[in-house]
Amino acid sequence: MKKIIAASVGAALLIPGAATSAFADPYPVTQPTDTSFNAPSKVTIGEKIKVRVKSNTDGDAGAVCTGEFVLIVKNNNNEVVKQARKPVDNTKTFRFKLRSKGSYRLAVKYQRGTDDPCGKSREGQDLRVSKRGN
Repeated sequence: MKKIIAASVGAALLIPGAATSAFADPYPVTQPTDTSFNAPSKVTIGEKIKVRVKSNTDGDAGAVCTGEFVLIVKNNNNEVVKQARKPVDNTKTFRFKLRSKGSYRLAVKYQRGTDDPCGKSREGQDLRVSKRGN
């Protein structure tokens, strides 16, 4: 009887330890990552917009990081009008056109991949689209 009581107390002590380890961070960030990009601040309707994204990490980002760059373009109503993804590298270029006049918000973020040592980051910038000839 003493063995059963000792076994049940030991099992009760092990269960909380197992439950807390399940909520640990899946993969710790060991490589600080910063995303920066270069984009125009004003374009005309239908003009090709070129956004060059750079990952600021120590060493080759393509060899170390397993995530991807995500480009998000939102209009004044906070609706996503464009979204694109590319695998991470030291530099990537996104190209697109906007067909409506107005103010937009560009955001580029680094989204972590599986077993990724790089940290996530986000950078934003405003973009104004005007009519042709203005």
